[in-house]
Amino acid sequence: MPWRGQAVPRYNKRRKKLPLEVQRALNDVQTAILKDPFVGEKKRGALSSVWVEKFRAQDDQYLVAYEIDEKVQTVTFLDIGQHENFYRDLERYRKTRQSGE
Repeated sequence: MPWRGQAVPRYNKRRKKLPLEVQRALNDVQTAILKDPFVGEKKRGALSSVWVEKFRAQDDQYLVAYEIDEKVQTVTFLDIGQHENFYRDLERYRKTRQSGE
């Protein structure tokens, strides 16, 4: 049974700004993640609850960050972007998001 997906507002905003070709490739990646969320790479340290899947589109590499909730079989998409400062920005975003909850 496929997992249920949801996305934080930051992810949706960044997704809308991507070129159409990249959005299409991202749709395929999201579908693959929802079929098997453990396909990505689990991060360590401050981002230990985050998984990242990499994909290529328009001769660039993109990263999709997500969290897995096994209890309710939900994948929460956190961020999409290219590698430059991706992890640093993601860590900052998660800290502000957690302090706001």
